[in-house]
Amino acid sequence: MKKIIKPIIVIVIIIGLAVGGLYGGYRYNQSKKVAEVISLNGNYSMQGYWGDSIESYGEVTADKAQTTYLASGTEVLSVNFAAGDHVNEGDVLLTVKKESQNITGKELEVQKAQQTFVAAANKLERLENTTPISEYVATSDDTKTVTFVSQKTYSVKEDCTLAGNDYSAGQVVYEIFYSSNGEETVRSYYAPGSMYPIEDNDANKEQINNLKSAIEAAGADAFTEDQNEITEEVVVGKYYYDGETGAVLGRDDYVHGVNARLPQGYKPSELKVAIEQATDELAHADLDFRIKSYQLEVMRNTDDNGEIKAKVSGTVSKVQNKDNYNSTQPFMIVTGTDDYYITGSIGEFYLGSVNVGDTVTVMSWDTGTSAEAVITSISDSPTTDSNNFYGGSGNSNSSNYEFKATFDKSAGIEIGAAVDITITPEGQENNSLYVQNEFVRKDSTGSYVMRMNENNQLEKVYVKVGKSLWGYMIEVKEGITADDYVAFPYGNGAVEGMKCKVVDSLEY
Repeated sequence: MKKIIKPIIVIVIIIGLAVGGLYGGYRYNQSKKVAEVISLNGNYSMQGYWGDSIESYGEVTADKAQTTYLASGTEVLSVNFAAGDHVNEGDVLLTVKKESQNITGKELEVQKAQQTFVAAANKLERLENTTPISEYVATSDDTKTVTFVSQKTYSVKEDCTLAGNDYSAGQVVYEIFYSSNGEETVRSYYAPGSMYPIEDNDANKEQINNLKSAIEAAGADAFTEDQNEITEEVVVGKYYYDGETGAVLGRDDYVHGVNARLPQGYKPSELKVAIEQATDELAHADLDFRIKSYQLEVMRNTDDNGEIKAKVSGTVSKVQNKDNYNSTQPFMIVTGTDDYYITGSIGEFYLGSVNVGDTVTVMSWDTGTSAEAVITSISDSPTTDSNNFYGGSGNSNSSNYEFKATFDKSAGIEIGAAVDITITPEGQENNSLYVQNEFVRKDSTGSYVMRMNENNQLEKVYVKVGKSLWGYMIEVKEGITADDYVAFPYGNGAVEGMKCKVVDSLEY
């Protein structure tokens, strides 16, 4: 038994020494590395965020109203009422030249406008269903500690003459420098007694060539070779990491010349902008489609005498000049009430912070006139209208709930006007610190960042996080401040105890 135990103890000691040596080597290599850190006061965080706003679009209307749109080119023969006049249902509002109404042409315009609207709606739907790639891709050098011959020096063994120059035994004639992968990088030649190599230029080209030929003719046995080995950490590639999850996305292999193929597509911030632009395009396409549809409806409702009649009783609130009118705006508006309203929608996320009685701001696309409207109703169920594009910006979910807001016609925004609708939900004001997602990592204990401490070393600090903002920032409620310096917490460039180097920006 003793004969067996003794070898086992020896083996354990050897393994312990090996592990200790490896760990010591690891610690030594880590001590040589430097972690790059950036200030959270820069472009990687945000403070003073004042909450989300809900942006919608709508068209001003009224419960009892008639908007009369005339297509461009329609010849108006007579207008029977002026602004402020009272009209009764059935009265002839105006008379047009029937032959000037190109119904067939307008039908084609409506079809084209509808196609544009459908294409815009499909584009927005595709974007809303698009899964974004990582907002940020961080990089980390892939390094390897290697020992290699960095330099070979050749000296003459005996006194000799090379290319007409006398060299004494032991004098250096030439030397070769190598990279870590064994490739020759520089070859230098020396004149007799010189401590500095011959400068490689046109003036010395003949001298160097003659010396090369003389060295080749003398043969390797004429020289003594001395080698210089060095051990250093060399970069053999580059890793790419998902800035939010830390997952490895790819690796460049410098040794074999292979480049990583990184995911292509929209980043969250880019997708947000693309959706906003597509929503705006859809809003304008929808308005154009509705205006052309109104114009076609007026054409179809014009009788054979060219008369256009009132459908409601009320007051004429607007009438354009018959000889110079804008076909994109109502030619005549008749309203039976002073209460105008708009409809929009809010995301499910905001249902608890937007209430009946809240004030919203509406602004006319055409004139820039603003007015305040009061929310009078909010739907109890999500809208199922596939043509409803009135979604809110910010942290809204896909389910939208329609609301209605009213304002007085004295505000100066006309029925039929397209308007922007803006709501600032209550309780959204927030002065927290928001940090880009890639600097916050999770483990079994919680969320943490890698921060530079007072000793200029990297340390792991757990933080309390809150809500996500725009898909690429996270609220940090406790643990760090905007005055701290942090490192990207993935890869071999973020290990506790590493020395820190402050930089203006990190490579992504």
